[in-house]
Amino acid sequence: MNSSWTLLCLGLIAFSFVFIQPVPVHNNFDQNDSVSIPTQPMLQTPAQEIGDNRSFWALNLDTMEHYVADAYLLAIGNHCYIYIEDLVISIIGEEEANARAETYRDEFDANIYPRVIDLAGDPDGTLGDIDGDPRIYILIAEHRQSYYRQSNEGAGEYSNMCEMVYICYRTSNPVRTIVHEFHHLIWFNYEFDEIHFVLEGAAEYAKYHSGYLPANNMTDWVQDFLDDIDDSFIYFEVEAQDYGVCYLFAFYLAEQYGVQFLRDMVQHGDDGAVGLETALEAAGYNISFNELYLDWMTSLTIDEQGFADDRYCLQDMDATIQDYTTLESLPYQDDSLSLYCYGSKVYQLTSPPDSFSVEMSQPANGVAGLSVAFRDAQGWHVQQMQKEGLAILDVTGESIDTAHVIVSYLFAETPAADIDFGSGPRETVQVLMHEINETTDTPTPGPSNTDQALLIIAVSIPITATIIVFVLLLLRRKSEI
Repeated sequence: MNSSWTLLCLGLIAFSFVFIQPVPVHNNFDQNDSVSIPTQPMLQTPAQEIGDNRSFWALNLDTMEHYVADAYLLAIGNHCYIYIEDLVISIIGEEEANARAETYRDEFDANIYPRVIDLAGDPDGTLGDIDGDPRIYILIAEHRQSYYRQSNEGAGEYSNMCEMVYICYRTSNPVRTIVHEFHHLIWFNYEFDEIHFVLEGAAEYAKYHSGYLPANNMTDWVQDFLDDIDDSFIYFEVEAQDYGVCYLFAFYLAEQYGVQFLRDMVQHGDDGAVGLETALEAAGYNISFNELYLDWMTSLTIDEQGFADDRYCLQDMDATIQDYTTLESLPYQDDSLSLYCYGSKVYQLTSPPDSFSVEMSQPANGVAGLSVAFRDAQGWHVQQMQKEGLAILDVTGESIDTAHVIVSYLFAETPAADIDFGSGPRETVQVLMHEINETTDTPTPGPSNTDQALLIIAVSIPITATIIVFVLLLLRRKSEI
């Protein structure tokens, strides 16, 4: 970067929110994949009939206190029991409660169960069937959030000793939420400590795989991320944009590497970014998590098909980042750009020169990630770089008409498998973009090391030798010209 700019450089979990559709969550019981799960006794569930009453342990996720929810069995399917809490029945009425229960039963049997197990696997997984009944309990309850609790599938003080999910009756689309939580149930029968950007992305993708999304294939929270990308992708804060960005990533993985890749991930032992890398390697792909992140962010920026084997697009979703800065001319300089780890800032150059340079300083605890996508007379091109220290990416094209610059803060090594909740670290970097001009940008050469050495020799020897040295210098200058 230029000297003047260099001198300038030198000189929730805790928060939840209330939506019309509450955010689905699940509990992490800090189990490890390597833990040996004891074989649980198979408890044969007694025959159940419509109208049966049962009390279930439930969890208030605001206070993290257990309470008892009394509910009635209003529908029985081939694969499910639909219980509705008596408090909900009193609110919506018996007729409405019965109608909803039958709808959920029919959807679960006909579509949700076969489509989700096609994506995720057998619900019994590694944990097995705790109650000897293959049906899934679906409790429609009066609480603010929908969730799945793995502790129900083992003996314990607050265990219901059955495979079940909890669905908030006020959610705007209970069927989609059942899909999401049922996917969690299956995943956590195989994997006991997967982290959330993988878990939630796959569960949101299950909605798409089951056919419950609108024609644009977007979940409710995709636009939240596209409108505000100031977020760490790998850290999870249980906010709307977290669910949106995780789904977009899972959607990209399925399109680039196949739905089978997502299926394999369910039963893969490694977690998080490490698990993704090893799973990709096992599937025959040689790509790092950082490279995958930059490719994916580029696809969300330009979403262009027809080049680079469609690496930079979503083929079945029209989703592009709306949170970007437009630059009508260069140079541009920002001495204090704040970035979350695995967060990005996007710039759109509307009238870029045919040769320009992008420079980014190194984040204090990571590496600079750059991706530049531009279109010229030859079509689209993408250049990328990861660099410790100052990252400089020079771009040259033929009649460039548009360019997009993505700057990202990445870790030097693959993010650890235990990274999960929180906002993640945030660092301040410097960004400079300027036109490359051969005349003005090429520094005037000063004396070379050899010239300086000759001058030093000339001072220390007699006048005759000094004249000879100056002649040599003149001849050297002439040959350089």
